[in-house]
Parts: sequence; structure tokens; C-alpha cells
Amino acid sequence: MGRTVVVLGGGISGLAAGYHLSRAPCAPKVMLGGSWLQTLEARGGLLSRELFQQQAQQAAATQLGLKEPPSHCLVHLHKNCIPQYTLGHWQKLEAATQFLASQRLPLTLAGASYEGVAVNDCIESGRRAAARVLGSEPNS
Repeated sequence: MGRTVVVLGGGISGLAAGYHLSRAPCAPKVMLGGSWLQTLEARGGLLSRELFQQQAQQAAATQLGLKEPPSHCLVHLHKNCIPQYTLGHWQKLEAATQFLASQRLPLTLAGASYEGVAVNDCIESGRRAAARVLGSEPNS
């Protein structure tokens, strides 16, 4: 079977992670999380491997028509591993950037917490931060 990824409740972060999962040269993957997991936790739900496997199989059946159960299933729970931006994130980031510039503080913000959670966003963020520190413009 080709590479298959199902993202359930992952939001933008899930889509970014889903993109990288889909490029892996192995069996289908299902990524669960985001608001779905937050709602489950808020209701005091039990976070079991069986629940995650059941939800993953249901998502694969609903979204991709994969009705047969998998021959094997590995479940890993990585909580809080991808930043979830809150409402007003960009305004807060702009205010922080302006504050650093006005106070002439020798600090550069870079990485997934600021300008994008995908690997390519993090690389670009680091490249631009290094260029700022070195006083040169990054090549586009």
C-alpha cells in the first residue's frame, strides 16, 4: 500500500506533521490530537492505547475507506510536541519584536514557537535569525 496519512483534530500543526509523515517510506499512519485530544482530556477521558487505535481505525475507515483492521499497530502519545498558536499570536509576536528592537536587546526569536511549526518553517526562521544577527539579508 502507498503512503497514507489521516489527521484527526490536528489543525494546522496536524497538517504540517501529516505532510512529514506522508513523506516517510513506510506503512499508513494516523495522527490524532489537537482539539480532539484536548476535549477528551477536559472531559476526564481515559487516554488508552486501545482508544487511540480504535479512533485511528475509525478515521482511516471514514476518510479513506480502509475497512480492514491493520496487521499491526504502534501507538505513541507525544503530548504538547507541536506548538498550538493562540488567538492573537501574530500581534503578540509583533509586539515582542518591536519591544526587542526599541530596547536594543541582543535577542533573536526563532523556531516553531514563533513563525511556523513545520520543519521547513523552522529552518527558514533560523536562517533569517542568523542573517539578522550577522547583519546581512538572507538570500531568498
